[in-house]
Amino acid sequence: MDVKKIYHKKFLTTYITYILLIIATFTVAILSYVYIQSQWVYVLIFSLLFMLVVMSYRFKKSLYLIIHQSYIQNIQADVIEPLELQDHVTMTSIQKKLLKEGFQLHYTDHDYVVLTKIEKDEHIRKVFQHHILYVSVMMFQDDGKYYQPKVDELINNIQFQSQTQDKKRIDRLLITQYKPVQTFNDQERERINEIIFIKTERHIVSTINVGILEQPHIALMLVSKTYQPSSYYDLHRQLIYTSLK
Repeated sequence: MDVKKIYHKKFLTTYITYILLIIATFTVAILSYVYIQSQWVYVLIFSLLFMLVVMSYRFKKSLYLIIHQSYIQNIQADVIEPLELQDHVTMTSIQKKLLKEGFQLHYTDHDYVVLTKIEKDEHIRKVFQHHILYVSVMMFQDDGKYYQPKVDELINNIQFQSQTQDKKRIDRLLITQYKPVQTFNDQERERINEIIFIKTERHIVSTINVGILEQPHIALMLVSKTYQPSSYYDLHRQLIYTSLK
């Protein structure tokens, strides 16, 4: 059974179970109201409805998890080959390229720099336009992890300030994390493959890790060739290609 059928079956099974739960809850509530001659019936009905709200939240998380897993599996099934780079492509040149693309230096220390850009979504979402937050993390050492707690804190602060002070609602977040790689091994492969693509009715979060290998001089990343779970994924992919030219 292929990936699409597997996750379609999981999604359908979870969704049908959720619908049956709703029907069962309302059926019990109606029968209780009709046949139970007591004031406690209202407590029972309220408890049933409260349970339904809690279960709805859990089912919703389960459905989004299945969808997210299907995205990742489809990307893995259509992954690009390593990108050959020109000799001039370095962590410094990538940073300069992004600065020319409108990014700004947001944070720097001895381990990494964080570049950000907030752009109004004028190309994909034509109605009720919000903003896209682009984040590019440039790491200096090859022995660190791609995901840094400090970067998560910075992103949260940017989103909070944008929505409270600047009145810019950010619901599209595209994160690229670049890191030099001296030796490509299984551990490094696992780190590069720790990508994220989450799509809900309100938000999209895409994180792609890019390893810049010195010998041979190539870029390694888990990115699909043709599959795109969203137009924003393609936007993210094209930005990475541009930064590596």
